[in-house]
Amino acid sequence: MSHSHTPFQGTTNIYAMSDTHQDTRKTCALLTQIMEEGNSNSLILNGGDIFKGIYPRDLERDVYIKLKKAHPDTQMVMTLGNNDFGFFKESVDYLAKTIKTFTANGIQTVCANIFEDTGKRPSWLKPYSIVEIDGDRTFVTGMCIDNINTARFGIIPKKSNEVIDELVDAINKEKPDNIVLLNHDYKDSSENLVKEFAKKGVNIDLVIGGHDHEKVDANTDLNIYYPQAFADSMYRMKLVNQNGEKSVEDVAEITNSSIVSEMFEEELTDYEKTTGLYENIAKSTLHLPKTYSAPCALGSFLADEIKEVADSDIAFFSTGFLMKPLNYKPNAYITNYDFQKTICADRPIKTATLSANEIKAVFSNALKTYNYGASNPKFLQCSNNVLIIGQDIPENECFEISQIFINGEPLLDKNGKALNNKKYKCAFDEYIANGGQGNVVLQASEQQIVVENGTPVKINEILMNGLKKAECLYEEGVEYPSFKILVI
Repeated sequence: MSHSHTPFQGTTNIYAMSDTHQDTRKTCALLTQIMEEGNSNSLILNGGDIFKGIYPRDLERDVYIKLKKAHPDTQMVMTLGNNDFGFFKESVDYLAKTIKTFTANGIQTVCANIFEDTGKRPSWLKPYSIVEIDGDRTFVTGMCIDNINTARFGIIPKKSNEVIDELVDAINKEKPDNIVLLNHDYKDSSENLVKEFAKKGVNIDLVIGGHDHEKVDANTDLNIYYPQAFADSMYRMKLVNQNGEKSVEDVAEITNSSIVSEMFEEELTDYEKTTGLYENIAKSTLHLPKTYSAPCALGSFLADEIKEVADSDIAFFSTGFLMKPLNYKPNAYITNYDFQKTICADRPIKTATLSANEIKAVFSNALKTYNYGASNPKFLQCSNNVLIIGQDIPENECFEISQIFINGEPLLDKNGKALNNKKYKCAFDEYIANGGQGNVVLQASEQQIVVENGTPVKINEILMNGLKKAECLYEEGVEYPSFKILVI
């Protein structure tokens, strides 16, 4: 690509993090490490999902602003993750306000595939930013995974490949020295995007990925790097441009040191003391691994607790409420901090009486992309008395359910229709109750809020109480059984 100005031999010192999820003490520790290294020409990149997590969201927001004010020469560019939008309109409004606040303080937020239902981008969001460091102009753009369910808030994601041509045009116009992509999606998406840009004649120099909460190996051939979630690590590297010859050098994954600057410490300590964040809440008893898009022990444990509290026939909830597993640790305790990393949602539980056909429709929506693709945010974790049998049909983008069992009782006939007119009391979270993730059947149902002592029961409280009871009910180290999906 030709340049309209004389190229420099520049070096951009890059620090990259992602999916910090309001784990703010650890976020501050990473920012402290960056400050202590004192590198000039630094660019901090963030792959999204700074929100939905442990510490207060204002505190997570403000630490980036504090660093920027203390070190105004340090550049920061972020993209958006699916959790940054939250579950409700208030969360989307907060995100927009945050981005405006960031912009006013010199922190850039970019995301090229987020639009309003008008077809235009939100006024508060840019598709890319140009960062000038050491004589080089670096084009930084971002993408968010496109399965966010924000249409009812007027926010519509496009598929990332639908905005490539626009970005290529912008790159050709801007004629940057370097091109960086922040991609809040799985690694295969990042690899595909690099290849798609290459087909258009654009070489992506560096990709910082996000969204995956498991450790992801780098693709050094394509310069794709995924920092560990919850601020467990960040990447440090140099993006070097010597007369147009680009390279990513001195790459190191830096483990969080847990050392926090005095600049951040007081507010962190105040919150931790006030909330008892690091106090024990229950003995580690059950082994509760978590799987995002498939049945898991943690999911069915919580669903069974919801079922008991609601006195329902079955229970199910959006898999996105669970963020981290609660694996068994011998002779250890679960702290408030561990709990907040697992679930931070405090939404009430609702019930409705549904027919077999309606239950089938709910599960068909949840399993639309079951067993193929990297992520299915529509997936529902279910109580352990549920068995679903069906066939995956990827070419039609559906899972064809042939039978559902509740407590061993079949609900459907050989044609996949209700065997009888029996109704079942179902308990579920408020998010899907209001139509989240396309749950139109639930949204149309006549619902009741589950109440104890005149107060709505919240999903996080149910999990908390279940964990406290577990010590008296189960042997240590036992993995809780999960509901079953049988693919035929």
